[in-house]
Amino acid sequence: LIATSLVFTACKKEEGCTDSTATNYNADAEKDDGSCIYGILGTWTATSVNIDSSQTVTINGVEVDSLTYSGNITMAPNDADIFGEIEFTNNGKAIIEDDILDYTYSNNVLTLTDGNDIMLLPCFVTKTNLSLTLEESMDTAWSEMGIAITVQAYWGQTINCSRNTVTNTNVNQRVGNSNYSWFTKPKLPNILKDIKINSNK
Repeated sequence: LIATSLVFTACKKEEGCTDSTATNYNADAEKDDGSCIYGILGTWTATSVNIDSSQTVTINGVEVDSLTYSGNITMAPNDADIFGEIEFTNNGKAIIEDDILDYTYSNNVLTLTDGNDIMLLPCFVTKTNLSLTLEESMDTAWSEMGIAITVQAYWGQTINCSRNTVTNTNVNQRVGNSNYSWFTKPKLPNILKDIKINSNK
């Protein structure tokens, strides 16, 4: 019985992640168990951009049709003014065109840091695909000349990328210009100007 047990134990294949590009690659595994985890390290090319936005404005409790909307559109990266690639090096640098930022990636959140500027981006990464989301929202209310105004607004931009196979970790000759062209926040304060114009009509 002991000999039979040893034979079955010896024949059992070790399971684990068998993809050498994964962060939890197991060189001893003979059978893939679907547990592979892929990091953000590498060079990524934008393939499409999704923009989701909505806005609800009320004046004295009544929605203002001309300022209330919602919608979702998908466009090519160039149409969203996104050009080039984004690269995450193995020394904690994120390179966007000519910009260099520090980054950390943990629990599906990408943190980009440049001096005192910090951006937190929800993201999802697989072996071949990466999605990065920049979000901005507003939920405010105020009263002006006896008129009660409320604004709820949301703007989200998700950049979908495919992974390239070449990673360049040499950043010595790069010069940052702090454009962050991939992650331009919407100018939500402009909404307030539109509301004031409409509320005066």
